Amino acid sequence: MDALMKAPERERRDWLIVVLIILFGFLCILIAGGWALRFAPSWSLNTNMESRLDPNSDFLTHGSGGFIEPIDSSILTQPVWINVFLTPGAIFPTRTIPLLLTATLSSQPTSTVPAVASATSGMVVTASPTNTFVFFPQPPTSTPRPRPRNTRTPTIIVSTPTATLTPSNTPPPVADLQITKDNGAQTYLAGGTLMYAITVTNNGPNNILGAVIADTIPSQIATWDWTCTSQSGGASGCDGITGGNANFTDTVDLPNGASILYTVSANISAGASGDLNNTAIVSLPVGSTDPTPGNNSATDTDQILLSDPFPSGNIGMDKDSNIEVLPPGSSVTLTFDSPLVVGSHTGYDLVYYELPAGSGILMDHVILQISDGYNWYTILNWGDNIGDSNTRINIDVIGGSETDNRDIPSALLYNLTGVEIELDGVVPNDTYLYIRIISPTGEDGDGCDVDGIFILP
Repeated sequence: MDALMKAPERERRDWLIVVLIILFGFLCILIAGGWALRFAPSWSLNTNMESRLDPNSDFLTHGSGGFIEPIDSSILTQPVWINVFLTPGAIFPTRTIPLLLTATLSSQPTSTVPAVASATSGMVVTASPTNTFVFFPQPPTSTPRPRPRNTRTPTIIVSTPTATLTPSNTPPPVADLQITKDNGAQTYLAGGTLMYAITVTNNGPNNILGAVIADTIPSQIATWDWTCTSQSGGASGCDGITGGNANFTDTVDLPNGASILYTVSANISAGASGDLNNTAIVSLPVGSTDPTPGNNSATDTDQILLSDPFPSGNIGMDKDSNIEVLPPGSSVTLTFDSPLVVGSHTGYDLVYYELPAGSGILMDHVILQISDGYNWYTILNWGDNIGDSNTRINIDVIGGSETDNRDIPSALLYNLTGVEIELDGVVPNDTYLYIRIISPTGEDGDGCDVDGIFILP
């Protein structure tokens, strides 16, 4: 009985399900139709489909007219992805591919993308196309132009990197530049000339480009000329000659081990006085360092040579027994009546006369020097117990020692009271204008008795 009562109820439930399915299907048809209307304007049909439907008809391009309005009004607006997924032959807009460090396109062959430098970080990375796309759809056209999908070329935005300075790891050059200056003289004469030699050397370890050599003209020099005599070791930049009474400056390049030699011809002023100090300096270019800067300058000092007046006229050019006594520790500088030329003849060149005593003379402790105006050369040092091989009374010949107040017999002397002196080989061959007579400290106390100085013909 219960089974008979439940049969009609089950049948009614089944019919309800059928009705609901029909209603749901009808609703789906309405929605699908609305979407179809939405897609219609963008469809392009291939003639091979043998369709008689006009894709440009008002039905497909202007909506449904008198039909029931769609349930979802948004279906009248095309979705943004319509041109990508549904419409055959659609025109694709330009796409922007995000710059990623590592990504590949699965739908295209692997390709190399140029390195892109970040403008903010300065870091250089290598980017490959990514399968994450951002698309911007274009409005549909009535006659879209087909374009194969496999020819799409992504556009890569490349930023211009900001230029940055790369610090250099090259250390500044280090070199020991050395300069020397010498005129080979100890004295100078007013109105005379001097010849300087200036040498600049790079003792390394690095090359130096643009070293500056400078010299300020002293007040005693009227004019001078500079000559670049030689360059060695790859040195360059020597400017040659510059004259006049102006300061000198030259810029040169000195590789490691290179050197430059200058000669300077200086004309001394006639009114010159005092010590002549001349300093030359070499300077390194900016950025270079010198581990031993103490040899970057050199100074040559010369004393002016002046002749003393003959003391009371007692010292002459020949013996006359008119004696001048020089106390111990004193000296006198005299000018020869005529120049003494060494190397012009053979034999003895000069005679030194003392006061006659005993069998000849009592030779005092005395030092004799001659000068060419620039240097002094010792020609006799009697009393130091060292034999003077340049005199007629050479200690090796007569025996004994060269002591103060030594009795020298006239037989060993020139003209009874004079000591002959040979200068060839003792001093350079040159012309000598001055003689200096010195009575050293330690002389026997009675002074040095000088009678005269005579130049042998």
